[in-house]
Amino acid sequence: MPREHRRREPAPGIFRLVLPLPVPELDRVNAYLLVGDEPILVDCGMYSPDEAKDHGWSEIEAAFAAHGMSPGDVKHLLITHPHIDHYGMAGRFVAETGCDLWMHQEAESDLEMYRNPRAVVDQLRAMFKDHGVSGDALDELLEYEDVRILISDVIEPDRALKGGERFKVGDREWEVVFTPGHSRAHVCPWSADDRILISGDHLLPTITPHIDFKRGEDEDPLGDFLESLAKVERLDPSLVLPGHGHPFEEGAERARIIERHHDRRLGSIVQVIRNEPQTAEQITNEIFGTELLHFQKRLALGEALAHLAYLRQRGEVERIKNQDGVYVYKKVSRKQQS
Repeated sequence: MPREHRRREPAPGIFRLVLPLPVPELDRVNAYLLVGDEPILVDCGMYSPDEAKDHGWSEIEAAFAAHGMSPGDVKHLLITHPHIDHYGMAGRFVAETGCDLWMHQEAESDLEMYRNPRAVVDQLRAMFKDHGVSGDALDELLEYEDVRILISDVIEPDRALKGGERFKVGDREWEVVFTPGHSRAHVCPWSADDRILISGDHLLPTITPHIDFKRGEDEDPLGDFLESLAKVERLDPSLVLPGHGHPFEEGAERARIIERHHDRRLGSIVQVIRNEPQTAEQITNEIFGTELLHFQKRLALGEALAHLAYLRQRGEVERIKNQDGVYVYKKVSRKQQS
């Protein structure tokens, strides 16, 4: 039995659907139904591995019913970014409704990861090993990388977005704003007339979005994210509809708060390596602590590597190999910088 859903309308013609996630630390995700002649659903939740609960489809039906609609009313499904909690149900949703799928063209790398997780795991294994992780700790870090069980089907977009596209739903015109960082394929629908931003995971009310680093993909994901934050700050949203948590106001101020958080994190990393070169694992332990669960350590290490890549790109940190063939990071002196 699905849980009880109630009607949520944060702005006229926009319904907020709160869908469950099988993750204790993040147990809900928001989807947004834009109502008009051709309704659009923004994000669709995760595909649950629980067959007894119909893999989560009954929850979607119940969420629609609370707003007097059904999934079959949707003409287009727009995915803010292809992470499992926003994209996982897309294959089934398209199969059940016949709607078309819109997603940014950069989503292909994520889709390939879902098709061939072994290649991704092997790539991550080599990267983490190069950065000082070994033995059982390496296996534990990679335990949750294969997420195929949480995706109904890997499907390509019918409309590959680039950013800048406009579409109208009801009386409201939306623009697709490209906001890479949390995902290289992240987009935020933006309604300029009433300054409403559907922010996905780019801007969240109480937590900072995770910024990951994977060798062979973005050279500077944190730099991309901070540029995207500046873009949203210039838009100055009056209402932000996030992928997790409650809608909130003053989007520009929230963007500035998140930017300051990353600035402090960058400063902390520089302090850790000020006197002696350290591996990424040593830096992670110093910044995030050593009492993390395996998946938490995986996220923390990816975040540390993203910050180190940012510092390297700007000439503040140098990466070298030590006598064991492991990468270590050292602060670049002012003399070197000049």
